[in-house]
Amino acid sequence: TSHPVGGVCPFGLPSPLPVYCDVSLREFVEVVPAAGATNAAVRVAPQRMVELTGAQWVDVCQG
Repeated sequence: TSHPVGGVCPFGLPSPLPVYCDVSLREFVEVVPAAGATNAAVRVAPQRMVELTGAQWVDVCQG
């Protein structure tokens, strides 16, 4: 992803990569994904993050 470990974010990836969001994120008003650095993050609504990244909803936890 070109981001350092601990700073991996779903935004601004240098090449197309699939992005997945677990359906459990829908329970939150906002989430705080890393913003590409170990000391940075962004606050965003889960649905908006999916829209911005083209992510696919998946059920990773399966219940």
